[in-house]
Amino acid sequence: MKENLVITFLLISFLSVQAQERSTKGADNGYAWNSMSNPLIIFDDSKYNYLGGILQQYSLLKQNFPEVEKLGCGDEVGALQMQNKSDEISLEDMVTAIDKFYRNPENLRIPVIFAYCYCIKQNAGLSKKELADYRNELLMFSDE
Repeated sequence: MKENLVITFLLISFLSVQAQERSTKGADNGYAWNSMSNPLIIFDDSKYNYLGGILQQYSLLKQNFPEVEKLGCGDEVGALQMQNKSDEISLEDMVTAIDKFYRNPENLRIPVIFAYCYCIKQNAGLSKKELADYRNELLMFSDE
């Protein structure tokens, strides 16, 4: 009986730590994103579905964290639309770009919405220095 209780406690502790790891400030991060690649998941298009709802998540995140507004990518989305380049960026391109972003283990703690924004900023033509500065801001936000 004691062994079952210990095993149950360890399992709950493990799941709790795993759940905490999958979010940063209540938003899904790179750990959650990468878990969508699990071949055991029935639907292999979960990343595409996730991105389909990313604007809704962005709105919720802005409500909970006002500082998120400055870290967003509304200006770049607008610029891409004005240049008629937004139609050239497919959902598949964004999934691939976010996958690449999360290949760096340091980026895993960054919320997915900001990984998305990083990729949008990259598509909008920000310089390597501007992207590095933005990434550093995201890391600082994620570590606060």
